[in-house]
Amino acid sequence: MRSKSILGISSFLSALFLIQGIFAQVFTVSGTKLLDANGNEFVIRGVNNSHSWHYDLSLKALDQLAELNVNCIRIVWESKGKPSQLEVVIKKCIDLEMIPMIELHDATGDTTTQILLTMANYFVQPNVKKILLPYEKYLLINIANEWGDHYTTPEYWKESYKQAIKLIRDEGYKTTLVIDAPGWGQDIYAIQKYGKELLEYDPLNNLLFSVHMYYSFNDPKKIDRELQKTYDLSLPIIVGEFGYNFDKGFNNLKCVVDHTVILRKCHELQYGYLPWMWTGNNKENAWLDLAEFRGKHDLTWWGRQVFETEYGIRKNAKKASVFEEGTE
Repeated sequence: MRSKSILGISSFLSALFLIQGIFAQVFTVSGTKLLDANGNEFVIRGVNNSHSWHYDLSLKALDQLAELNVNCIRIVWESKGKPSQLEVVIKKCIDLEMIPMIELHDATGDTTTQILLTMANYFVQPNVKKILLPYEKYLLINIANEWGDHYTTPEYWKESYKQAIKLIRDEGYKTTLVIDAPGWGQDIYAIQKYGKELLEYDPLNNLLFSVHMYYSFNDPKKIDRELQKTYDLSLPIIVGEFGYNFDKGFNNLKCVVDHTVILRKCHELQYGYLPWMWTGNNKENAWLDLAEFRGKHDLTWWGRQVFETEYGIRKNAKKASVFEEGTE
């Protein structure tokens, strides 16, 4: 009787979350799943795109990314960017039926709560709110890129993000907030340890966690094991950035990540992924360009791996149901 009661409560809560998703009119989460504004599951198969560093080029690239079946754009942005230009990017993403996820890159590797809250404050500025809220049905907000270095404790990460979450929620945002792991985005253990507590702290229980997979995930068994563990904990997570085994690890990130394991495991668990990045990296990171920076933007080897393989974007991405005819 006791086990049946627990099962009944679990089923009731799942149904409640689904109903909330249907009527929320924004993205929500339920268990491991990300739900769009219609309450339908949305599995991110997207890319990072450098709108802060190469605005015109990245804006033009959105047409090609849509043709490649990308369903989500992680908009690399900085707080110095003009809100009016950000709106142009968001609107074009929506017009091309790709979900815009805004991330602020200013905080990368920073360890102070003050800087994290500065990122949160960007979203609540009146001139930014005025632009973002009308698009909230389609929008994901990645508060800060890779805030927290390898010395940032999970406890400090958790308490700092509580302040950022409260700040944004108090200003009326309802959509899913995306939170990067500490450790330059790579400390998945912090998410596993405190993800539930952060979800419960959020008054809307609407957080999506993000882990970045570079040198900390050079062991393919770790990729498989830790994504599975996160799934078993019923935590919503995406691989928000990842690289591959370039030059046998003789690269600036000492990265020998087996990207095929990431693609396969995310497919198996229906977790989202966004490889780094479309094009325009600096010289030392150019090996991570998915497309040639100059010329016709032909796919690189890395790009072909991400787009054309069995678990890649072209074959597996499905657009959010909010773009389907009759759902507006």
